[in-house]
Amino acid sequence: MIEVTDLSFKFNKKPVLENINVRFDEGEFILIAGNNGAGKSTFLRCLTGVLTPISGSVLYKERLSKQRIGFIPDRLGFFENFTLKKAIDFHTRVFRTDGFDDSLLKELELDLNSQVKTLSVGERTLFLFSLIMAQKPRLLLMDEILHAVDAYLRDVFLDRLLDMIAQYNTTVIAVNHTFSEIEKIPDRVLVMENGRFIIDEKTDALREKVKKIELEPNGTVPDDLPVLFKKETPYIKEYYVYPFEERMKAAFDVKFRDLNLADILKSFIGGYYVKKRV
Repeated sequence: MIEVTDLSFKFNKKPVLENINVRFDEGEFILIAGNNGAGKSTFLRCLTGVLTPISGSVLYKERLSKQRIGFIPDRLGFFENFTLKKAIDFHTRVFRTDGFDDSLLKELELDLNSQVKTLSVGERTLFLFSLIMAQKPRLLLMDEILHAVDAYLRDVFLDRLLDMIAQYNTTVIAVNHTFSEIEKIPDRVLVMENGRFIIDEKTDALREKVKKIELEPNGTVPDDLPVLFKKETPYIKEYYVYPFEERMKAAFDVKFRDLNLADILKSFIGGYYVKKRV
C-alpha cells in the first residue's frame, strides 16, 4: 500500500529523519513507538504530505486517493469556529463522501449547533474520527491521541476503530506513548530512534524476542547475555534481554519471564536514554 524509500527530513538543517526505507501493507495495524523527539510525528506528516522530505519518496498504491486517507494529529486545532453541522457539511463536500453517519455523535450526545472549540479533547477526537469514517478510509494515520482521551471515550473510540478496520480493511499507522489500551491490536511494531527505525517486527515475534530476568539485590547477570535495559532498586534487579533465543534457557541458570507489549516498548525507550547518558 505504501512504499517509503530513502526518506530524509531536516528542520533548520537539523536531521530529523535519515534514509528511512519501509513498506506498509494493506490492512495492517502498525504501532510506531520511540522516545520523545525520535521523529515519529515528523514521519507521519511526511506520509500525509503535510511535510515535504528533503530526499526520498513516499509512494501510494495507485487506487488510494487522498479522499480515502484520514489523519488524526496530536494537536486538534480544526474547524475551531465552525458548528459541528457546518464542519460536517464542509468536510463531506471537500472529501466528496456519499453520506455521514451521525450515530457516534448521538451516542456522545453532541449538539450539532455547538461550536467545535467548545468540545473537550476527547469529544473533539471522536468528532474528527466520525468525519474520517465518512471517507471510508483505506489508510488512517493517528498521532498520539489516546493519552488525551478519558477511559470511557477511549473504549468507544477503539470499538469504532476496530469496526472501521473490519469494514474497510483499513491500514492504520499509529504513533503512541501509551500501549496498554491497544496491547492486542497491533500486527506490527516499529521502534524509532534518532530518525531511524531500529526495530520492525511482527508483534508476536517481538514478544518472543524480549524477556525479563528478575534477581535478588546481590544477584549478577551473566556477562554474555544481551541486556537491552536494566532497572536496579535496593530490593530487586530487573534485566530486559534482547534478542532472546530459546537456547538461553538451557545455557543460563536464570528464569526468563514473558512481557506485555507496554513493558517491551518501555525497555527499548529506556535503553535509548541509558545510551544517551553514557
